[in-house]
Amino acid sequence: MYRWIQPEKDRYYQAHLIEDLFGDWTLVACWGVLHSRQSQMRKTGVPSYEAGLEQLKAIDRRRRQHGYHLIQGAADLPH
Repeated sequence: MYRWIQPEKDRYYQAHLIEDLFGDWTLVACWGVLHSRQSQMRKTGVPSYEAGLEQLKAIDRRRRQHGYHLIQGAADLPH
């Protein structure tokens, strides 16, 4: 799992890849306000693990552009 936070606006974004029993990959993203039970979630099917990693890299770039800091999963995310 990868988790980004933006402390100034008290926001978070997290994403992870999940493989189902049939070998298909899904990218699950959740975002919302820290210390709140309200959040949103989106599930997106990806054609392969590698394609999912590319989408995670794109998410990382967008989150950083918006002032988020990666706090979990940093060692695993290829650049």
